[in-house]
Amino acid sequence: MLGVDDFAFRKGKRYGTLLVDVESGRVVDVLPDRESGTIAAWLTAHPGAEIICRDRATAYSKAIKEAAPDALEVADRWHLLQNLGAAVEKTCHQHRSCLRKHAEEETAVPLAAGE
Repeated sequence: MLGVDDFAFRKGKRYGTLLVDVESGRVVDVLPDRESGTIAAWLTAHPGAEIICRDRATAYSKAIKEAAPDALEVADRWHLLQNLGAAVEKTCHQHRSCLRKHAEEETAVPLAAGE
């Protein structure tokens, strides 16, 4: 199982790709950029990855489809939780008026005796 993610050599200026053996946690290689062609060339030169854990980057998806089409692509936990959090935040923002109205209705209902 191969983990693929980007990192900053210099934030906002230059990014690379980190390749990790997910089972051992060992860094396998560091690529000089996050371009699809670079990743595809590496995958072609190092066949055998059955599962590739990646984020949603288009370059990674394109490279995997090109150079390791039989590999199963999966999202890592960090990106799944990040995406879930963003989706929940967006949904709450879109429905904040109805959520606010419902909250106001809940607080306006007087408690019955004995509660």
